[in-house]
Amino acid sequence: KKSRSSAAGAAATAAAVLSLGQKVILRHLWHRFSGRYIEIPELRKLWELAYWPLCEQRQLIHEAFEYLKGTYRQLQGPGGRWCPEHEEAMFEMFAALDLARLPSVAFSTPWMPPQVGAVRLWVQLAPVKDWQHDVKEEIASENVAVQAIKLECTKLENKLNIVEQRSIVNKSQINDAVASINEFQRKKRESRTT
Repeated sequence: KKSRSSAAGAAATAAAVLSLGQKVILRHLWHRFSGRYIEIPELRKLWELAYWPLCEQRQLIHEAFEYLKGTYRQLQGPGGRWCPEHEEAMFEMFAALDLARLPSVAFSTPWMPPQVGAVRLWVQLAPVKDWQHDVKEEIASENVAVQAIKLECTKLENKLNIVEQRSIVNKSQINDAVASINEFQRKKRESRTT
């Protein structure tokens, strides 16, 4: 029991230290901002130190996202040092953030690689695809159940037809027996009267 609580305490401490490190890196980035964002290679090194995929704090993610948008705007703007390697680095830094924690309005900007929006949309659609898959499996399962019910209904219908045919035969035999009894009684009465 003690090891579980110490493990939970260590995890909480690690998360707090990580969060503090992320805050320090963001403060450093914004403190150095004086109309220009830092260059991509230096930013990438700092970004890796922050371990952004582990960040769960919406405010920190939003602040990091805003910094990246500004950096991307600078990269694309006049005097920016755009190159495919920088574009790829920007995409990787955006992708390191848990963008699902941000409101949709945050993405109504041209200052992020277009692939980021596409990836975010794909991630949002993943649960829908899973749901569709689950629904298809459920429909297939229900179709099997419906087929089993139809088979059972057919068996019951056949049994009912057999019982109905037997009932008709029995009714005919009863009618014949009643007619024979009536005929026998009629003959018996006639023989008494004669």
